[in-house]
Amino acid sequence: MLPVSLFTFHISIFNIVFSTPILLINFNRPDFTRRVLTTVMQQAPARLYVFQDGPRPSHPEDPERLAAVREVIGELTSGTSTELFTRYSDHNLGCGPGPADALSWFFGHEECGIVIEDDAVPHPDFFPYAQELLQRYAHDSSVMAIGSMNVDRERPTPYSYYFSMMNRNLCAWASWRRAWEHFDLRHFAVSRGTLSRALRRYGCGILERLYWCDRLDEIHRDGVGNSSWDMQFLISIWLNHGKGIIPNVNLSSNIGTVVDATHPSGQGNIIDNIPTSPILPLNHPPTTEIQRGADRQFHFRYFEPSRGNWSQGKTCLYAVNRFVKRIIGHQGPWRQKK
Repeated sequence: MLPVSLFTFHISIFNIVFSTPILLINFNRPDFTRRVLTTVMQQAPARLYVFQDGPRPSHPEDPERLAAVREVIGELTSGTSTELFTRYSDHNLGCGPGPADALSWFFGHEECGIVIEDDAVPHPDFFPYAQELLQRYAHDSSVMAIGSMNVDRERPTPYSYYFSMMNRNLCAWASWRRAWEHFDLRHFAVSRGTLSRALRRYGCGILERLYWCDRLDEIHRDGVGNSSWDMQFLISIWLNHGKGIIPNVNLSSNIGTVVDATHPSGQGNIIDNIPTSPILPLNHPPTTEIQRGADRQFHFRYFEPSRGNWSQGKTCLYAVNRFVKRIIGHQGPWRQKK
């Protein structure tokens, strides 16, 4: 295993090798895999890890499509200098436990690295951007993730990136083993009160705290239908008062939220197919202060767009209503339809 400090580009006889390890998480979409892996292989990575979840029992087409994905992986990595490691599951873990298993496998072998899912096409600048920041913040334990996506309407700082609570979509990102070690898929030991207090330290308002406490309830109940791992990772960051990095331009395009997607979100999602832009050379900010305003704007654009402009009075009434319902165990509206 290469030491964490070794982030230089190694010159080989035939090409320049990108030294930061990369994990590709994919499933049954050969066209998506081809598009994303082509971008990855253009970097000539020294080490590539590939995880593929297993077939779903209720989907007879899965074995053929999974085999097609493996053919693409073999085709694009054959004859290269890249050292390939694969983890192909025999049975379907699900889109929550599956990626979690992949990440634990990856960070079990590497101190840090880049993670890309098969529906995120990174800009070429994303790779050196992530590599430089992995090195720069390797020993700052408060920095726990490096993002690629930016949907901000305005630039919150004049620098190349800013610091955030990291409430962004983790489709193409980078991190360290030290950050992933805090991950917990179910967070059974975490109460609503504990999470609410952690979010209050970031200056989150009551609507944001209620939203994420409700997500915690879903995680406790069934892992959000066994379909989530990224919310759990965000919660682990917040419980440790960590932060992430957001580029001031968009560095990855999500191609999978509408058609043939694991989590189809419908037409018009703000993360769909956003154009990407170059970011190099990096202009580093002088501090690691979190840009709270940008985080709040993202929350109410992406997670709760219908509540972003609520008045303080309406917010208080909503919070009291939710509290009373929780105390008496009532679900849904007060007036039941006949």
